[in-house]
Amino acid sequence: MKQFLRRHRKLLIALGIMVALLLFWWFETFTLAVTRVELSSAKVRDEIKIVQLTDLHGASFGWDNSGLLRAVEREAPDLVAVTGDMHTNHDDKGQETARSLLARLAEKFPVYFVPGEHDHSEQFLSSLEDAGVHVLRDRHEEITIGETRIGLYGIDNVYYNSKFTLEQVFDPLDESCYNILLAHIANFPLFQAFGMDLSLCGDTHGGMVRLPFLGAIQHNGAWFPQLTQTEPYYDKGLFPSGDQFLFVSSGLGNYPFPLRLFNRPEIAVLTIRPA
Repeated sequence: MKQFLRRHRKLLIALGIMVALLLFWWFETFTLAVTRVELSSAKVRDEIKIVQLTDLHGASFGWDNSGLLRAVEREAPDLVAVTGDMHTNHDDKGQETARSLLARLAEKFPVYFVPGEHDHSEQFLSSLEDAGVHVLRDRHEEITIGETRIGLYGIDNVYYNSKFTLEQVFDPLDESCYNILLAHIANFPLFQAFGMDLSLCGDTHGGMVRLPFLGAIQHNGAWFPQLTQTEPYYDKGLFPSGDQFLFVSSGLGNYPFPLRLFNRPEIAVLTIRPA
């Protein structure tokens, strides 16, 4: 045995490295992480907890997404905000996976949904509404949690032309409410101009592959944007501007290829407390 180990030492080391890399890839790409964000506002009188899910792309965490469901249930949110691309175009199995997940969540929590560029078919959106999901396609709802009034807004468009404004879609905001916008793709200046207190977005997948201290390798066609971009870019995390905030979740799925690095599939938990 010792002679065998000496002869094949390099091969065994190489195999060990390959196994370690494979386990690391699997852990980074397919295991859930919980990202916690805490905010405060003078408009809020009660602690509000929001779970944001986005960009599932038909993936499943545990049998029939049992792991993902348990993770949301443990948080006991006041509402679940879903910001699009829960399945991929032309993926019927992924569409059913997404519909089943959201339908079961809607049995336990208020679920608010806006579509992305993949999951905007009328058939899918109708199936969500039938399951009790609040589909916010260019509309808003006002809800009350404790003594706190919250305006929930959702936009259907995922791309923005130079003339688009939220004033074209909604009546002026009720400033006494804490106003939250759900949108698949971030456009923080546009959301700020309308007066949103908090905007929740997805789409970027956090750049998929990230490096410590360097951020995303690529975002919107730019390589290493943290090093090269002079204009603000919104790839992952919380972005404050005065009393207004944008949060971009890196999402859950692995479209178009299964590779994440230092950017695990994410459940975002946002807690908003009285100032």
